[in-house]
Amino acid sequence: MRILIADDSIVSRHLLDATLRKWGYEVIVACDGVEAWSVLAAEDAPKLAILDWVMPGMTGPEVCRLVRDHAKDKDTYTYVLLLTSKSLKEDLIEGMESGADD
Repeated sequence: MRILIADDSIVSRHLLDATLRKWGYEVIVACDGVEAWSVLAAEDAPKLAILDWVMPGMTGPEVCRLVRDHAKDKDTYTYVLLLTSKSLKEDLIEGMESGADD
């Protein structure tokens, strides 16, 4: 399975990348929201995206909204995880309303 990691933190990207590759996944790495959207808008988009909430260009929730708005059918569904240090109830609601799965 191919997985997208989108995070502007090089440390977070490296840790997630190394762990997922060790577990046998094919990993695509993006450094910002615009790059993440470019990967997810492609015909062969990964089925799982791990998005940082705060990134340059576009935030994780913004990317998630675009993914949901452009999904053609259940076969093109991308499972989206938002990573954040935000912990307020309002943040959780905003993330889920953007279309994040977790």
